[in-house]
Amino acid sequence: MRRFLFVLCAWLPCAALLAQAGGAGPAGSRARGVQVTFQQLGGEGAAPSHTEVARVLSLAVERGEAPTPFVAPGWFRASYRAVVTLPLRERYRFRIEGRGSVTLRVNGEPVLDGSLRAGKPLESKAPARLRKGENDLELVFESAATGEGQFRLFWAGPDFGFEPPAPEALAHDPDDSGVRLGAQLRLGQQLFVERRCARCHANDEHRIGASAFGELDQPGPDLRQIGGRVRREWLVAWLRDPRAQRPDATMPKFALGDGELGDLAAWLAGLGAPPPALEFEAAARLAGERLFQQLGCVACHTPPAVAAGRDPRGPVPLHHVPQKWHAAALVEFLQQPARDYPHTKMPDFRLARDEAMALAAYLLAGSAAPVPAVAGDAARGRRLAQRLGCAVCHALDQEVDERRWPRMPHWKVERGCLAAQPGGRGAAPDHELDPDQSAALRAFLPAALTVPFRPAPADYAARQVEALRCTACHGLDGTPSAWANWAERASATTPLPAELDPRGQGVPALTWVGSKLQPSWLVRFVQGQEKSPRPWLTARMPAFHRRGEIVVQGLVRQHGYGALDEPLQPPDAQAAIHGERLVQMGTGFGCVQCHALGDQPAVQVFERAGIDLLLARTRLRHEYYVRWLMDPPRIDPDARMPKYRVDGERTAIQDVLGGAAEAQFEAIWHFLGSKARR
Repeated sequence: MRRFLFVLCAWLPCAALLAQAGGAGPAGSRARGVQVTFQQLGGEGAAPSHTEVARVLSLAVERGEAPTPFVAPGWFRASYRAVVTLPLRERYRFRIEGRGSVTLRVNGEPVLDGSLRAGKPLESKAPARLRKGENDLELVFESAATGEGQFRLFWAGPDFGFEPPAPEALAHDPDDSGVRLGAQLRLGQQLFVERRCARCHANDEHRIGASAFGELDQPGPDLRQIGGRVRREWLVAWLRDPRAQRPDATMPKFALGDGELGDLAAWLAGLGAPPPALEFEAAARLAGERLFQQLGCVACHTPPAVAAGRDPRGPVPLHHVPQKWHAAALVEFLQQPARDYPHTKMPDFRLARDEAMALAAYLLAGSAAPVPAVAGDAARGRRLAQRLGCAVCHALDQEVDERRWPRMPHWKVERGCLAAQPGGRGAAPDHELDPDQSAALRAFLPAALTVPFRPAPADYAARQVEALRCTACHGLDGTPSAWANWAERASATTPLPAELDPRGQGVPALTWVGSKLQPSWLVRFVQGQEKSPRPWLTARMPAFHRRGEIVVQGLVRQHGYGALDEPLQPPDAQAAIHGERLVQMGTGFGCVQCHALGDQPAVQVFERAGIDLLLARTRLRHEYYVRWLMDPPRIDPDARMPKYRVDGERTAIQDVLGGAAEAQFEAIWHFLGSKARR
């Protein structure tokens, strides 16, 4: 009961605040996350600093990387501040692992202070008393002089062992001026990347190809065969108002008359021949609708019959699909989303031909509003595309005069794209930025010569999790996924089949993924090179071929780990003997009842099979494995895995290793390690 009260009371204040606009409330309120200020050390002059909000109290930075792109790579200090709200006064122990130096203070009192070395954690000698209500945690970490370092904070309470503080329990002041400025700069950074500002304004010294992770060198869709994919009428509607078709469009609006729109669409529609007409079987539409729900398309998209809204953060509408696509081209796109647009946010679901056909039949069955035909001249359209500089962002067989646009850093915000008055824009396109977005881009521009060129994996991952809509399918930090919310609404009126409900299927959350899995396996899985370890899922993890590896490395860094897998340790033969007994039916916990053991199938599955034990051994980090077995529902309240530790330190299996839970779980680890191979 005490553990339940702690989790509930620590989480509810944050959850209530997040429901407010932007997560902020009146002065003195709290929002989820940890305030962290990064400061560059060792440079000449005043040391620059940058404040932002982190998810967790951990970090890893390798040589040549930066903790944030707003601070140069090299020697740095990271100062974290978080508030933890507790329902009762209790004593807690603290431990910090990593490399570097660290100081931890709780409610102003020193708890830990010293140097971190691999395999030599700092641990509090005596428990610290935390009071009922709010408690202030202050942690200052300093890297090595060369810039690399890592730390992971753990705490242990009266009824749980050492674990990282859950993100749901950590809060900060959203009204802090540094936090607000950091959020504005982060927004400006993402807009600068997504709106491809550097493709028009980069100079010879700051080449876009040299940007970190290639972020600035991201062209739009290849248009050299665009007429073989989309319809001419849709091109007119798209060029007239991109955000009426797709509210999150990054394509700017150009001030073009109907005649110019017709000319440009006529030329583009002539690039590539439309494919032959494609007929769908009668049952395909219904199969596609079901697949649309099974795969979780409903998490990112509205159904095709729903008209578009204007919220760029809302679901991506599909109402325009019948207007846009030639049927055969849509099928090809669904099977290879990145073929003509390598940087698309649409992931690869590795659809079979019949699956792509069914989805296309469903998406094209909507009764789209007809688009008025607009006449045009292709020759004039080609000249217009040359004048507009379409080839700056798109692959086209045209030369571009890049001298037309001001080079970094000689831009003038009172003119061009960021002009406050429409008359000041001149011939520049209209990105339709709202006041907050315009202010964010203006604030970021002085940093545009440096920030995009600094590799900061943790920052990249944080932005990509949002940009790629990872939380559409996966819960994060105690917040349900968009798909789970959809299922809850849908099941309120009509019971959902299990195959359409991500909650019943057990789609995993992302909260601990960076500390849970070995990086090499996770990279292969995200890039589509590994099969799902959960074969019972009808949901399907799509492949992120281009961004996947860096996103994984960023998630790993957020949790205080480096790029490499844990080193393999030879299993202890005697411990493995105990472990083999413990996984069996009758002599142990009966793990093999629900879990396969390599080629040995599960003995007697209840409801659904668990993950293959040998696969789990190759995927999981040791620290997470131990924490999971100690108390599965503490990590995942919906876990079907029972808790075998019955009195804090012992299990019901008393005749193996004296019933000591930690020793028994370690023995199972050694047994699985003797059978598994990475």
